[in-house]
Amino acid sequence: MSPCEQALTLVNDADWASAGSPMMVRFVVGQSIPLKWIDVATYCPGRFGEGVLRDAQTKADLASLADRLGGTEPAVTPARLDGVTSAVAGTDVLDAMAVAEDRAGFALEVLAARGQTEGATLALSDMHKTAGQQLVSLADGSWGDTGSSDTSGSGSSSADGSGSTGDSTAGDTDDSGSSGSGSASDGNSGGNGNAGTHADPRQKVYDISQLLANPVTIADKASGLSVPTAAAIEMDCARAEIKAVTDADAQFDDTTLSILAALAAKHAYTAIQLGYPASDAALFE
Repeated sequence: MSPCEQALTLVNDADWASAGSPMMVRFVVGQSIPLKWIDVATYCPGRFGEGVLRDAQTKADLASLADRLGGTEPAVTPARLDGVTSAVAGTDVLDAMAVAEDRAGFALEVLAARGQTEGATLALSDMHKTAGQQLVSLADGSWGDTGSSDTSGSGSSSADGSGSTGDSTAGDTDDSGSSGSGSASDGNSGGNGNAGTHADPRQKVYDISQLLANPVTIADKASGLSVPTAAAIEMDCARAEIKAVTDADAQFDDTTLSILAALAAKHAYTAIQLGYPASDAALFE
């Protein structure tokens, strides 16, 4: 079987997919399923978005089972690109993802300062802004040791406000799939070779009037449902990153695609942790 067929076979494991399977069996079998959904996003053309959102949905299912069984919820590393020093991806893709991260970081920073929005923290804002800086560095080939810092001047740079259950940092090792993690290199240590010519796409300040008018709950753009505002910000970021990849003309290598899928999936899972519905009707348009 092809890598795509293998991944699809594993995510449809009867012991996991059947609601009639004993909870303990589903919980044990399900530990590997999020990884396989990242493989689906990586290896199955046209199924990137499905793989990303199913990864998050599966983690939410496992967290629910863990709560009922007294087990451990899925561990998730911070939604950054620590340790990734090059990427085989179009500059437009990395730029679009950087803007999505920066917009989310700005919105969460402002809402955190106002103190009315549950889940909006400076730590989560900084995580987005750091990821945005890392994506810009990958796009212009000027990667430096910026994995834990950001030039935007926001608050604390700690990453403990993401709602994730893990405290590990680099590499997307929890859900980057079998294609590997860390540096997504095409053999050119300078990344895309755009150093000195690439314009930073981040605006740093964005129109968030709708968010300010709805600091507690807001109508989700994709589903139309009323969801917690911080959850909507996270899911909007995830969906923007999915769109950046699926609309791209340039080719990716498997490692890069896996890393980008894992990044978007972490935002989707954080959104669910913050109250975004995990149902198919909400996640899939």
